[in-house]
Order: sequence, then C-alpha cells, then structure tokens
Amino acid sequence: MKFIFLLPLLAFFQTFPRLARPAGLLPAPHLSLEPLLPIYLQWEEISLICSPPQGEEATSYRFFNNEMGEISEGVSSQSGKGQVVTAVQGGNAGVYTCQYSREESGEKILSGDSNSIQIPVVDSLLPPKLSLDPLYAFYFQGEHVTLRCSAPLGQKAEGYRFFKQSGEQIVEVFPHHKSNDQFFITAELGDAGIYICEYWRWESGRMIPSRTSDPVSISVSDSPVRPRLTVTPDHPIYMTGESITLMCSAPTNATVLGFRFFRDGQNTGSPLGNGSAQLPLLRMEIEDAGSYTCDFWGPEAVQEIPLEQSAPVQIILIDAYTPPMLIMDPPSKVVSEGYPLSFTCIAPWKTEETSFHFYKDGTKIVPGNTRSEMSSTERWPRNVFKIPEVGLNISGEFTCMYEENMSGRWISSPWSPAVNVTVIASSRVHALFWLRSLVVGASFFIINSLIFLIFHCCL
Repeated sequence: MKFIFLLPLLAFFQTFPRLARPAGLLPAPHLSLEPLLPIYLQWEEISLICSPPQGEEATSYRFFNNEMGEISEGVSSQSGKGQVVTAVQGGNAGVYTCQYSREESGEKILSGDSNSIQIPVVDSLLPPKLSLDPLYAFYFQGEHVTLRCSAPLGQKAEGYRFFKQSGEQIVEVFPHHKSNDQFFITAELGDAGIYICEYWRWESGRMIPSRTSDPVSISVSDSPVRPRLTVTPDHPIYMTGESITLMCSAPTNATVLGFRFFRDGQNTGSPLGNGSAQLPLLRMEIEDAGSYTCDFWGPEAVQEIPLEQSAPVQIILIDAYTPPMLIMDPPSKVVSEGYPLSFTCIAPWKTEETSFHFYKDGTKIVPGNTRSEMSSTERWPRNVFKIPEVGLNISGEFTCMYEENMSGRWISSPWSPAVNVTVIASSRVHALFWLRSLVVGASFFIINSLIFLIFHCCL
C-alpha cells in the first residue's frame, strides 16, 4: 500500500531534536482533518492540514502525535497550507497538533502549537467464514448452491456482502437484501470463480466492515455427457431364444466406478467397469423386451446430481416361428428318372414380404442350377420348386424354410420336416415294366384256363 512509508518515517523523525518554540513568536496555525468522521477504519486514508493564520507565511510544517512525538514534515500545497497524507491504523491513533516555521534573518522562527485533533481508530471486525452448501469439487450447470457467510461467535452483524473475483477485479454480487447471510446460485458457466464475503455493523454512525473471509472456489462444468448404449448384434427385431449383449460406454476421459442398466426405468444390473460395461441377455424371453438405457457414476457420485442416461435402445421380441410344411408331388416319394418332380413349401401365416428357400442334404438350392423352376402364389405364402426331369442325383433329403421381413430384418423360420426322395433309373423302370406285363399276362392266362376247365367239367 502506498502509505506503508509511515512507520519508517516516524522512527526517522523521532531521531531529530524538537526545536525550541519561543512562545508567541508566530501565531499558532489551525489543524484540520479530511475527511472528518466520528471514527476511522484501519488503513483508511486521511489528510492532516496545517493552515497558518491569514497573512502569515510558512516555509515548513511539522506534525506531532502526543504518543509518538514528531511524525512528519508536511508538504506545502499551492494554497500555502501544510499537508500530510497517511493511512490510519491502531498504532497511530491519538491526539495530533502541528507547527509551521519560516526563515527570518537566517534564523528559523517557529509558530505556536495548533489546536489538537483526536483521531479514534476502530480495529477491523474479525473475518467471517464463507461456506458452500452442498460442498462439491465442482458443480454441473443447473445445480443449486448456497453461499453462507457466518460471522464469528459473539460478533454482531447487521449486514453481509458477497464478492466474486474475476481475474484482478473483485465485484460485489447480490447487492440487494444485504441483511441476508446467504447467497443462492443456480450454477452456470459464468458463475465459476473465487468468492469472498464480509459482514458489517453500525458504530458511531459509520458502517464498519469486517475483514474478508477466506476465499472459496466454485467450478462449474457442462452437464454430464451421456454415455452411449449399443447392442450386439444390432437388429430392429429379435426372436425369443436369441442372445444379445448391451454395452454402456462412458465419455472419453470420464472417471468411472460403475454402470447401471435400466429396462423401462427399472434397474436391471449395476456392473463395475472403467470405460465400459456389458449386460448380456442370453436366450431371451418375451419379458426381456423393453426400452433399455444406462448411466454411470464416478468418485463424485455422492453429489446426488441427476445423472444423464443414455439414449434408449428398444429391444423388440417375437416368438420363434413355426416351421413350414413341405409337400412333394408325387406323394409316393419315389420318382422315375426323367419324370417331373415338384416341392411346395407353405408358411403357416400370410405376411407382406416372405422369401422361401429350399435345401437338399443341408445345401441351399439355387434356382436355375438344377433345371428347376420357382414360382410364388400371391394367394397364400407358399413357394413351388419344380424339377421338370429328375436325374439320379436328385435322390436325397429335401427341406425348406421361409424368411419374413420384420422392420428391415429378415427373420428365418426353422426348417420344415425332411422329405426323402428316391429316384429310380430308367433301365430298371423298363425291366419292371416287362416284369409287370408278364405277371399280368400270366395271371390273365391262368384265370382264363381255370374258367375254361370249370365250365367243361360242370357240363
């Protein structure tokens, strides 16, 4: 402070002997004080002004304190008055006087003592304590925090003031309702900073402030960033019996102690994790369907802040499909080489978009590769697989299945019951034909012979 020079000056000037003052040689000056107040505060700036009587010249001024002796030589102002500026403190309270002097015939002539002025100095009030409620390392936007300024026990306080320090500037906040010892903040980014407070009371018509409290710091952070919830595999719809894994991932650099998963707002699990955590759903049932979200907590979880949950993930479940029915023509399941063969795959219900697939011995049949024809009827969800002329390689086990487009996902049905097909070679067919013809001819001959014999015997 610019008036700290006072104490060294006092010690310096006390080393000089006080000049003798021949009584009445020069008329006494008038000592005045600016500003004129009933009491003064510690380190408050004051000016002592020593004014010679009108018409009297002065070349120097001296100021005295009844406790400390001479305290300073005054500086002559343009008005011809002596002035000393100082900052009051408990050690320089007391009674003050002044003198002026001038040179005559090479001799310094002193004036008489001025009138005396009493300077009462009031010690600063003890500092209050500034506290935060709730007390956290940082606050999120929208959180409420109360600053409370508490005067020391036994100290009377008639009002309070709160200040915020922004850089080098200290600005009073909450200037109204100064009798309230609490200051409420709904945290925003602009509220971050260092805060101090003081209290005050009236004495001798003056507002006496306390020393300021120790500072408290308020750090404000953006609202918590949402975690990210993903599902593997990712489909718009699932079937009962399928398994999925939900993964909750915290924002980068977040300090995480654990995660929570929710289904329709109900906690379904709280696994520990560092950057992410998983919730497996194995062989899902219909009751596993719902809207899933997740959140996380860190070391500051005691803050009781409203955590931001992830965007919801909808898990839609349907019951497993009924297998289709596979019909063969001819129904005997035996067909001769070179003859036509067809299979009809029929779904149990009608949907807007259905796709059918046929398999032989577990391998999917691609239309066109086996001289086949596929056609769908619009009347009912069915598909016909035709083979105009079968070969011996067609023998085997045939099945079919269908797929439905459900919200963009093709869902497969189970396989139909298998149909085993046997193909008979053409040479074998001819042999069987002649054998059958021979058997039929022989039978016809025997029957006719028996009829002839019976007819003639009876006659």
